[in-house]
Amino acid sequence: MKRLLLILLLIGALNAQVFTDSWPGAAAGAGAGGAQVAVNQSMWAHSYNPAGLAFVDNVGGGFAFNSPGSYGFASLSMFTATLPINEKYGTVSLHGDMLRVKSGETVLSSENALGVTHALHLLKDLRSSFSVGYSLNFLFVDYGQSAGLSGDGSDGIDLGSVAGLGLDLGVQASLRNRAWMGVAVKNINAPKFGSSESEAQAPRKFVAGLGYMPYYGLTTSFEVEKMQGYDAQYRMGLDYAIMEWFSIRAGVSTYPSQLTFGFGVKKGFIKVDYAYISHPVLNGTHFFTLEIYKP
Repeated sequence: MKRLLLILLLIGALNAQVFTDSWPGAAAGAGAGGAQVAVNQSMWAHSYNPAGLAFVDNVGGGFAFNSPGSYGFASLSMFTATLPINEKYGTVSLHGDMLRVKSGETVLSSENALGVTHALHLLKDLRSSFSVGYSLNFLFVDYGQSAGLSGDGSDGIDLGSVAGLGLDLGVQASLRNRAWMGVAVKNINAPKFGSSESEAQAPRKFVAGLGYMPYYGLTTSFEVEKMQGYDAQYRMGLDYAIMEWFSIRAGVSTYPSQLTFGFGVKKGFIKVDYAYISHPVLNGTHFFTLEIYKP
């Protein structure tokens, strides 16, 4: 039974991998269905559209965590730190993601990404804005050890590791701060891993979306994602600030069909977010995010 659960989890974790596939980002974005390419303007913008980082004007840091399927075999951790430069040169962030798959105390594989993002406004006035951004990511995969004679990897053979460099680009535009448009391309340089005999490529991902605020506090969003070798994925979400310090979120996505919901609480210089994403086969996944801003 344990082996069956591990196999199912590894299949389901494809939706949570750091860079070989995709995942819904931190809790705030995940709760809104992951439809964030046009509307996300937070310290986690590098996960969706690096251009959104241009709107961050506070020094801050954040940590996010989830365990895909809640089985305990895999864990996905993220961190980010932001530093606004000035109005002319925009904002930079340093961020890292790590996905680990374990059997007991043995790490079967890990995917890691350490990157830097820079974004700035080419246009910003009372009526409209247009921002651009890019992320440069160092990508590292450790394949862990083979099963070995024991079958649990404790006496297996080291399967090695590979590394590469990925480049993400994005643009974001707004009108009267009520309507938004965003486009992002992940791994636009198509980084490759391994030798010529066993070479693999991190797939490119193209995402385009729209956002609209029908009335103050309610943000709706829709996006289409096309990843190399996969069918298009559609996402919709909403984020409603009931009060200045409390927000609720909900969303839906296709391939796989998933429902999401979540909430966020902000008090002073601390913000906490939670999200839950369902899955048609596996257990649902809980997302947690903590953000701290400079007072």
